[in-house]
Amino acid sequence: MKRRLLIGFAALAAVLLLSWGAASVDRCGSWPSKPAGLTHLARGQGHLQAGASKVELHPRYPTTAGGYGPLRSTVERAATPLFARALVLDVGGQRLGVVLLDALLIPPQLRDAIGEGQPFPTWVLATHTHSGPSGFDPRLASELAALGTFKAEDQQVLTAAAREALAQALAGLTPARLEVGAGTAEGVSVARSGKEVDRRLTRLRFDGAQGPVAQLIIASAHPTLVPRRPEALHPDWPGLLAERLEKDRGPITFVLQGAGGNASVDRARLATPEAAAERLENLVRALPTAAEPEVFDAAWTEVHVSLPRPDAKRVVPAMFAAIAENALCDDAEDFAVLHGLRLGGTRLLLVPFEPSFAAGQVLEEQAHAARVVGLADGYAGYVETVEAARAGEGEARRQYFGADLLTRLVEGARLAGQPLD
Repeated sequence: MKRRLLIGFAALAAVLLLSWGAASVDRCGSWPSKPAGLTHLARGQGHLQAGASKVELHPRYPTTAGGYGPLRSTVERAATPLFARALVLDVGGQRLGVVLLDALLIPPQLRDAIGEGQPFPTWVLATHTHSGPSGFDPRLASELAALGTFKAEDQQVLTAAAREALAQALAGLTPARLEVGAGTAEGVSVARSGKEVDRRLTRLRFDGAQGPVAQLIIASAHPTLVPRRPEALHPDWPGLLAERLEKDRGPITFVLQGAGGNASVDRARLATPEAAAERLENLVRALPTAAEPEVFDAAWTEVHVSLPRPDAKRVVPAMFAAIAENALCDDAEDFAVLHGLRLGGTRLLLVPFEPSFAAGQVLEEQAHAARVVGLADGYAGYVETVEAARAGEGEARRQYFGADLLTRLVEGARLAGQPLD
């Protein structure tokens, strides 16, 4: 009997070893490096029009909560509604659509499905809630790490809601004025790595003749205050903040992540999503804003930046690095989409990454942008400074491209910002 067991264990070990070896064979090859390229530029001058809307998400139940690796909770409901929010801007006849989903991230397939056939460029962003819908990302690495098994029906839930919100926002276009404010979100964020954290708070508010239309709120703190295995889907503090600001006919509110790659909510002060939302609501309402002229210039750009092949040495143990890189190469796009946006005197840079504060400052400087906004039009992981990535410091253990990734993005940020001058 012992001999049979030994033979069985030996056979199993041999099978596992052969499987590990086969999975470790490099399938990535070399990824060619191409110069960053400007793929879209729009300029408008004139009076601003804005329209906004939100459409509730209705995931299929039962479903799993998306945001963390196994084991994930199976849930039957949402604790509070999750939404697709949409904003359409028109300046001098040039139009731009912006969609924000109460979701962890935006896979390129979802971005393309929402933007397909739209009569204007459409940018799609995520609030980054770690307790939101699942099953909408077909990439294997995402399925394993955060969002569970892909189902086309789950992706369609988000796509349909986003497209309906866009249609309603377009139908509601109305003359509007823009007001901009900037301050500090004291007592909200702490650095989970590195010395500094992005504590800035930015507000862009669009008001029509009949009242407020929409507002963009840019803050930096991971939405991870809901328990890792929630009893129900939840939009975390970004969704609760939006709901609080939208009450009593308030503007449709888009809560965007800044350079939050290394930012966590200060749990010692704000232990729940409700507490964080209340604190930020008070800060937003107290933030002074200044009006842009009735007639102003606007511009937006799209830039494609070629990415280096994935490098998983900092992400997983060395013996599994080749397997992880193969999984990433099978799914990852070989380029990232960056956007520059100028509305009057305010400039933003949108990226499909989670930049640390230090990396975000580098990108902002190159684009001449007031803020970088993450989790936009795709998802390609974290970005650290080159120095931190080479030293394995900060958020480097979550950056699954090479240490020089930021160098490539610097070129794209500069190209995205130059036409906005």
